[in-house]
Amino acid sequence: MKTKILLLIFTLSVSLAFSQKQSANWYFGEYAGLNFNTPTPTPLTDGQLITKEGCATISDPNGNLLFYTDGVTIWDRRHQIMPNGEGLLGHSSSTESALIVPKPGSTSKYYVFTIDKPSYYLTEAEPIDGVNYSEIDLSLNSGFGDVVPGNKNNHLVTYDTNDAVQNEYKSSEKITAVSHSDGSSIWVITQFMNKFYAFLIDIYGVNETPIVSTVPQMIRPIFNDDGANITAIGYLKVSPDGKKIAIAHSSTNAGSPRTGRKKSGKVLLYDFNNTTGAVTNQLEILSGAYPYGVEFSPNSELLYITDNFFDENDLFDHSHLYQYNLESSNIVNSRETIRSSQNVAGALQLAINGKIYRAGFKTLGVGLDISVINQPNNIGTSCDYSENTVNLGGKASQLGLPPFVQSIFLYTFDYEDVCLGDQTHFFITSEEPYDSVLWDFGDGQTSILDEPLHTYQQAGVYTVSLTMYLNGVEQGPFLKQVIISQPPDVLQTTFDLVQCDSADNNPNDGIAPFNLQLANAPLSLFTQDAIQVYYYHTMADAINDTDNSKAINEIYTNQSNGEIVYAKVLKANTDCYSMATVRLNTTQALDIGTHQLGACDPDEDNLADFDLESESIRIATALNLPTNVDISFYEDKNDAAIGVNPLPNIYTSTNNTLYIRAESSNECYGTGVLNLEVKSFPQLEDQVVNVCLTDFPITINTGLHASEVSNYNYDWSTNDNVNEITVLQAGVYTVNVIDPLFNCEDTMSITVNQNEIPEIRDLIINDRDLTILLNNAANDFVYAIDDEFGVYQESNSFLNLPYGKHTLYIMDALNCERISKDFYILGFPKYFTPNNDSDNDTWNVAGLDPALFETQLITIEIFNRYGKLLKTFNPNQSDGWNGTFNGNLLTDDDYWYCLKLPSGEEYKGHFALKR
Repeated sequence: MKTKILLLIFTLSVSLAFSQKQSANWYFGEYAGLNFNTPTPTPLTDGQLITKEGCATISDPNGNLLFYTDGVTIWDRRHQIMPNGEGLLGHSSSTESALIVPKPGSTSKYYVFTIDKPSYYLTEAEPIDGVNYSEIDLSLNSGFGDVVPGNKNNHLVTYDTNDAVQNEYKSSEKITAVSHSDGSSIWVITQFMNKFYAFLIDIYGVNETPIVSTVPQMIRPIFNDDGANITAIGYLKVSPDGKKIAIAHSSTNAGSPRTGRKKSGKVLLYDFNNTTGAVTNQLEILSGAYPYGVEFSPNSELLYITDNFFDENDLFDHSHLYQYNLESSNIVNSRETIRSSQNVAGALQLAINGKIYRAGFKTLGVGLDISVINQPNNIGTSCDYSENTVNLGGKASQLGLPPFVQSIFLYTFDYEDVCLGDQTHFFITSEEPYDSVLWDFGDGQTSILDEPLHTYQQAGVYTVSLTMYLNGVEQGPFLKQVIISQPPDVLQTTFDLVQCDSADNNPNDGIAPFNLQLANAPLSLFTQDAIQVYYYHTMADAINDTDNSKAINEIYTNQSNGEIVYAKVLKANTDCYSMATVRLNTTQALDIGTHQLGACDPDEDNLADFDLESESIRIATALNLPTNVDISFYEDKNDAAIGVNPLPNIYTSTNNTLYIRAESSNECYGTGVLNLEVKSFPQLEDQVVNVCLTDFPITINTGLHASEVSNYNYDWSTNDNVNEITVLQAGVYTVNVIDPLFNCEDTMSITVNQNEIPEIRDLIINDRDLTILLNNAANDFVYAIDDEFGVYQESNSFLNLPYGKHTLYIMDALNCERISKDFYILGFPKYFTPNNDSDNDTWNVAGLDPALFETQLITIEIFNRYGKLLKTFNPNQSDGWNGTFNGNLLTDDDYWYCLKLPSGEEYKGHFALKR
């Protein structure tokens, strides 16, 4: 008997799971929210979401918040942004910017589908992103969830990639979801142009190849003056039974002011096949309107629509709430106006209490309340619509409400107690009459009881079906997926959590603060599964606290040495738990002592990087601590006492005092103090030294003041280890300057530039212009003409030089070396006119100084175009050529010359003879 009692204590598990409670928490509008875990919804004022329209929220099957989003950012249940939860490709002004879908067969994974705002004019610089999805894993980030790395913003093609218009806009602002007829898979449905796209999500993930249905109505993107695609605005909803789809198009043409462009909207109704994903049988039930919200009644037999009415100037006048009877033989004519009011037409959303809620606000007002349809299954005004009666606790509604997988609102059957070993309770929620039933629990077992209790033998995912009969007529089967979870394995003996008694102000009294979370890992046998642990004074307290709201604080001061506390270890996102016990013991702490750690401040900002990891090793070695002792550091003494908020291995700080915690196997072992000292470090600046070739050897150094040189060690790229070294050539020299006391260093470089002697490749003379080409033109050189000590220029071109001999001087930028070269600017006339008018009658060369060639032979040869030599003469001893050959006048033509100087230089070209 005692053994059985102990087994009960340590393996007790409980679950109260209602699948509809995935929609138990709503966040929307401007910090607004509602909690549907209470008999009447209560305001939630802790949300961080600000959105005009699109939003989505998800809770676990027990109604505990998991996360929410505006389609761009994801907040976890603590209302903190998930580490990878920003940059989703939705848009808060998209009608349905986000939809959250649980991954079938998983208790921790979800998909967030997002839809961008298709507004071309306002976001012309940014492409429209269309429909995308990301995977969320709640086992990541210590159980608070994160976007799975590499599985974020996966694009879904919901358009014709070969059509320019569709490729630009990609989607409308509409998305909805419902269960597949198999009871486990889920259809996610969106619409664009004249097509519906249904994507199937199953245990394998998202099937990115959709079922595409083409419908008669073509809704093309049309933009108003504000850049909004007016055809994309409006909700898309599927009925809870998965048989109908309703879609609101707020407008279907642009029009112009004073033409009533906001009276072109439509609501279309379709059949949906939740087995094949096909959308068929279009029916236009509303036109000439501006509809926005649509929603089906829980029994899927009625449809509600919100519609704005605008005057001829497109100014809001009032709104309507319509009801349609989908069971009527004439659905269009079944319309009833439930209410006309001054409320702007907002979203409609079914809730787990069977009521439909309406967002919106009075024009020019603030929506501090929203409206509700209390009996949405009732025809006409008996549906009991109540306007602006649901208080939001001072927060404001806008137009949007969070959508959900619509089938969770299907009232057929539900279940509770889904932990392995429980008797799972199944019960019927349908309002339909029946006289007998057949349950199939998905494991080969069946029952004909109205409310059967069934015990599963293994954890797993089961598809449960309910078939109801009335007078022999079968209804169903109705299917749901049930996940049976195994409670966590826990330590079967009491775990001793040890804390150092000296951590509080009264040492040796056995009382100390404990961080109970340090026991989580050993209690759960160091499982990799996501768990949540709550601690209590008694077993009864733990069992009775069904919502875990009365647990003791995880930072807990024991009441006596050896006190026993009880741990409720839950499998994350379920209510399946096992119980374990923890004994709180105190011990005398080892005095780790006071230690000093210095680090250098290379930036002179009084901050330094301290290597705490290396310091922990040094302390452990110096004190000869056992190898299983871990040392960590803390800014706060109390944090050190309980082991929370440890500092990173590299810690940036000013002069500071840290507190040391030594622990072994999560038990406190000792405490101490570490004093941090920031030491200034010299500012090392890279140097550039310009020298002439004749200056070598030269000395270079770090630039440190003479009084500081002896404080440091040096490590040069030349293998020298002194402050100043001698170098023999140009190059880049690096040196590490090391503080041996604080073990920090910095590196600088010294670039030694040496001059280079210019090498002339060519002098290009064009008429009276000179261009100098060098072989080493990449270097900096300066140039002068005729005056070695005159003004030098950086340009390698000289223009309009006078005829005659010149000397070019080239000097390097360091003024180390210069070279010179003589050249001539010679004038070779382009033409001459030998017609005996004493003007330009002969052709000769200008610019040759006769004094330079008085005793040297200079010749010019004249050729015709065929290379025949016509004339040879010395330009310094002749008036030139008169255009004759053997006494005969030559005709107008081009003639060629070749001037030969004594140095061997030749000048060639051509000129024209004109008579």
